[in-house]
Formats: sequence, structure tokens, C-alpha cells
Amino acid sequence: MNPRIRKRVRWFGRILETDLPIHRYLPLAADPADLVLLREETLASAEPNDRSIYRSSFLVAQRPYLEVVERDGHLVVRFEHGSRFELRNEGIRYFVADPAIADAEICFLGLVSALWLEREGALCLHASAVEIDAAAIGFVGFNRAGKSSLAASFLAEGHALVTDDVLALERSISGRVIAAPSFPQMRLWPTSAEQFVVDAERLEPVYPELDKRRVPVGHDGLGTFVDHKLELKALFLPNRQGTTLSTTRLAPRQALIELVRHSFLGNLGESVVGIDRRFERLAAIAEAVPLFRLTYPNGLEHLPQVREEVRKALKTL
Repeated sequence: MNPRIRKRVRWFGRILETDLPIHRYLPLAADPADLVLLREETLASAEPNDRSIYRSSFLVAQRPYLEVVERDGHLVVRFEHGSRFELRNEGIRYFVADPAIADAEICFLGLVSALWLEREGALCLHASAVEIDAAAIGFVGFNRAGKSSLAASFLAEGHALVTDDVLALERSISGRVIAAPSFPQMRLWPTSAEQFVVDAERLEPVYPELDKRRVPVGHDGLGTFVDHKLELKALFLPNRQGTTLSTTRLAPRQALIELVRHSFLGNLGESVVGIDRRFERLAAIAEAVPLFRLTYPNGLEHLPQVREEVRKALKTL
């Protein structure tokens, strides 16, 4: 990769200037950059003055998959496979070997983006979201919970994608909760991709050793994409273990517990942002945005009825 090739792209409602080749699936932009992400030829894995802030409990070859340290007032995010990101006031610098560029793309568009956004005041949930009646509707869940398939079914019906996997939320001056559009791409397992995309076998894998596929959204892809921020009207928590179809609105206290469980950064966010500040953001969302538990039988054939159940719940607001 030539590190001198820099482009500006739209990313989570902001403008990113970078030499990381993610412009293949992010829309180009001409406005001034909010964040600059550039490659460094060297970025030390460890320094004597590093102060460990977080280590993941998940181990690879007896080493933490992820570690975050404070170095000279900056954060350094180190991944076991060798990718490293340094979050500075003037932007982010990263180091990666060319063969591992796919690792850097995945790490940046997921965890590193969420970390930067939360340091800027946002709150990131593990969720997908679509536009319904000029508002964002989010589907919260862990991997394989069904949130992306449900969002894809709304896109196939004519609704627009707001985000997949990482839902970045902000508070407006008036106190409303605002959802930022991420980028026009979904990531679906083959069974779901085949349901919504013609010639799904041609889709690029998210990662060389992973069956999950990149599904482009917009031109020559699935559905359309929202390019502006939207008010978040409601959140739904999919539960595909039911025998019947139902929605139950959770009380704010119950909703807060679920939002804590499904925050994208989890304990890492608490370590970097601070427990109190992060809890305040989560509690404010739980008070302002209705959260429904959405129970339905497993199987893509049930999704048309699930969409109607979502609309039915929205009419109660």
C-alpha cells in the first residue's frame, strides 16, 4: 500500500481523511476533515513509560488479543496480530504490515472508531439501525442475535440503512438522542446474504478466514443509505428464541441494564472514558429512548411478520 494516497470519506457523520484503503466502501467527501488517520512506518509496540489501561481477557497464543496503554498523554491500542493505533489530539496514527491490512481495516472500522467517538462524547452500542418515517430505529444485539438480518429485511423493503454493527449516539442541545450514519455496508452471514442479495457468492468476505460477507448498500447493492444524522426514535432487542411474536417495552431501569450489556466497548469504554461519565450517557439514553424486547421464532421466513410487529410497537409512541 502506498501511504501517500490520501482520501477524504464520510464516516459516522464526520469527515475522515486517511491513507487506509477503506475508501473502497466509504463515500468520498470534499469537506475539511474532522479526523486524520495516517500510517506510520514504525510505531513502537511498547515503551518503558507505557501505563496499561486495559487488557482483554480473550487470549491468542497466551497473549491478550487487545491492550490499551497510555503513552505520553496519548492512547495506544495494540492488537495481538500486530496492528497498532495511537490516538493523538491531532489525529490517529497507525502501524500495520501490508499482509495484515485487512486486520487494520476491521479494527479501525469497529473498535478503534468506537473508541475515538466515545472520547469525543458519543456512546456506541452493538446495534444496527434503519430509517423509518424520517427517524432512526435501532436493533441491539450481540453477534448472531439477528440484528443485521432484521435491518437487511427493512432495506429490502425500501428503507435506508443508518448503520450496521456499531450505532454511534450523541445528545443534541435540546436533549434529543441522535444517531450518526456509519458507512454504506452491511456484514451478513452467507445464509442471510443469499436471502437478500442476488449472486451472494460473489460478495467479498469480511476477513479471509471468516464466512461473513461484505454487502454493499446503495448503488449496485442492497437498498439505500442515509447520509445525514437522524433522531433515534426507538430501540429493539431481538430475541429469536420465542415460539410466538411479541414486543414488550422495558422500564428505563431494565433498559439501562440492557444498554450496559450491549455497549460496544464494554469495560474498555469504562476504562478509557470513565465509569461515571459513561454511566451517565447510558442512563440518559435509557430515559429518553424506548427499548422494546422483540421476541419471535428463529428463521428468515418470519421477518415480514417481525417488521409488522416493529411498526405496531412504533405506533404506540
